[in-house]
Amino acid sequence: MEDKQKIRRFIEGAGSGGKGGGQAPTEDPDTLRSKAKAAVLAALCEGPIQGFPAAFTADQIRQRIFLNDTALVGQDGLANFEDVEISFVNGTQDQQALAGFNDIRIEQAVGTKVTKDIGIVSATTTSSQLDRLYVRMGVASLFEVEEEGDVTGASVKFNIQIITANGTVIADREERIKGKSRGPYDVEYEFALSGNGPWTVKVERITKDPKDLKVNNDLYFKAIVGIIEDTLRYPNTALLGFKVSAEYFDTVPAISAELLGMLVQVPTVYDAASNSYSGVWDGSFKTEYNNNPVWVFYDLLTNPRYGCGDFIDAENIDIYSLLPIAKYCDELVPNGYGGTEKRFTFNAYVNNRGEAYEVLNSLAASFRGMIYYARGLIVATQDRPSSAVKQFSLSNVIVETNDQGEVVKPAFVYEGTGLKARKTVALVSWNDKDDRYRGKIEYVEDRAGVERYGYRELEVRAMGCTSQGQAQRVGRWALLTNMNETETVTFKVAAEGFFLMPGEIIEIKDPYKAFEEDRDNVPARKYRVIALNEDDQLMTVLASSYDENKYSVVDDSTLLSSEITSIAGLTVTPAVNGGSIVLRTT
Repeated sequence: MEDKQKIRRFIEGAGSGGKGGGQAPTEDPDTLRSKAKAAVLAALCEGPIQGFPAAFTADQIRQRIFLNDTALVGQDGLANFEDVEISFVNGTQDQQALAGFNDIRIEQAVGTKVTKDIGIVSATTTSSQLDRLYVRMGVASLFEVEEEGDVTGASVKFNIQIITANGTVIADREERIKGKSRGPYDVEYEFALSGNGPWTVKVERITKDPKDLKVNNDLYFKAIVGIIEDTLRYPNTALLGFKVSAEYFDTVPAISAELLGMLVQVPTVYDAASNSYSGVWDGSFKTEYNNNPVWVFYDLLTNPRYGCGDFIDAENIDIYSLLPIAKYCDELVPNGYGGTEKRFTFNAYVNNRGEAYEVLNSLAASFRGMIYYARGLIVATQDRPSSAVKQFSLSNVIVETNDQGEVVKPAFVYEGTGLKARKTVALVSWNDKDDRYRGKIEYVEDRAGVERYGYRELEVRAMGCTSQGQAQRVGRWALLTNMNETETVTFKVAAEGFFLMPGEIIEIKDPYKAFEEDRDNVPARKYRVIALNEDDQLMTVLASSYDENKYSVVDDSTLLSSEITSIAGLTVTPAVNGGSIVLRTT
C-alpha cells in the first residue's frame, strides 16, 4: 500500500520543471478559409416563362430557390447560405446575358500532388480559344507541430509558369500559401493569356517536402479553369445563375427552383383573376401564364420551336372544341380538405423526346381527353357529362339478311369485358407540391369491388398532377370507368353515321337487349362513340357503355387529415394516408 502511495505522489509531482511548469500545448486558431466560389448557370426550361410572382419580396424568391434541396432562405426568414448571388431571366427572345455569367468556363481537373522530389507537374488546356486562365492550388491541411507540442501555422512556396504552344513563357510567378488550416484549403490564381494555345501550366514546389508528421503542408495542383470571354444570351431559355462560396459544398450543388412556368395562348375572354370566361369568343388569343392542361396542349400543338407548329397550322385545329373542355377543367370542385380547387391543372416538365401523336395523347389524357382527325381538322374530345346527340334503333340501322330475308346477324352486336379485367384498386402516380414535387403513390379503392372480385391493381400515371385531391379523382374515374363501362356495341348505319364524331353520346333502343315485349317502350341505353369506320358508303360505329352517374362520385373528393386518430368511435390504424384508412374498433 505504501509503494502505491509513493508512486502516486511521484506521478503528481512530475513535470514541475521545464516550460511553464507542465503547461499544456496550445493550438493557434485556423486562419485560412477557401476563397473559391461555385458559379453555376442553370437552364431551367424553354421560355418565356412567368418566373417568380411579381409581388414576391427578395426573401420570398430565395425561399423558392434550392441548392441540394435546401432553400436559400428558410420559412423562418433565416438564410441557410451566406453571400449568395442570384440572377434570373425568364427566357425571352431578346433577353440580355446574365450579369456575371457572360463568359464560358471550362474546368479541367488535375488533382495531382506536387512534391519537391518528383518535380514539375504539368497540365495542358483542352481549348485554344481561351482569354484567361485560373490555376487552382490547394493543401489538404496546413499546420506545424513544434517541439513543445504547440500547433501553429505553416507555409508552402511554389512557382507557376504559363507556356504557349510555341514554347514562349508568358507568365512566371512565385506564390505562397501561408496560414493555418486543419482541413482542405483551395485558392485560385488568375492569369491573362496571350500567344497561341493550347497553353501548358507548370507547377513546381519550392518549399522542401515534409520529412515527418510534424509538418503538414502537402501541396496539390487541383485544376485549371479556362475562361472564354464571349457573351451568350441563350435566347428563349429561362436561366437561373448563382454564385456561392465553395465552403458549403464538396461538389457543385444541384440547383432547382419553384416558379410559374410557360407563357401560353389563352382565349381573350378568359380572366385569370376570377377564373372565368365571359362573352362570346371570337377565336382570338392572348399570351399569359396558365396551367389549364387544354391550353398547355394547344401550345404544344402549335408552337414551332418545341411543338408541332412547323407541321400543323392553327387553321387546322378545331379551337372551338377546346373551349368547353377548358371550362370544364377550370370548374372548382372539392379538394378533399374542405376547400376547392380546379378540376384539372397541369404542372410538369415535358423533357423527353417522343412521337408527336403519343406525346399529345398523353397530354390530352391529363384532362381525360383524346384527339382525332376529322373533316380536315384536329379535334379534341373529353369524358365529361354530355347529352345524347342521336338515337338509334332497329328502324335506322343496317340489318344483315340473306336472300330469303332472314336475319343473319343482329343489328347490334355486344361484347363485354372479362371478369378478370375488372380492377378494384388504383395506384395513382403523382407529384406532391408540398414535398418538393417528389413522386407519390395515391391509393384509391373500390371496396365493393374488392369484396366481389378481390384485390386487383390498376396503375395510373397522372401526368402533371400535383394535387392529392386531383390524384384521387383520377383514380376514382379510372375505377368507375373500368367497373361500370364494361360493354361495347357495334352496328352499321347509312347517312346518319356520317354526322357522328368520336366522344359523342348516343342512345340505343334495342328490344332484344332489353327483352321487352312492348317495343314502343324499350328503354334507351346511353353509349359513347369510340371509333367510326367508313366502308362502301356505310358507317360502322363502335361505342362503349356510358355511366352518366359517375361524375358526381368522381368529383366528391373527401380526404381525411393525417391528424385524425378516430372516426365515430373507431380508431384509425395506422394513421390516415391520403384517402386510404384502416379501421379497428376501440
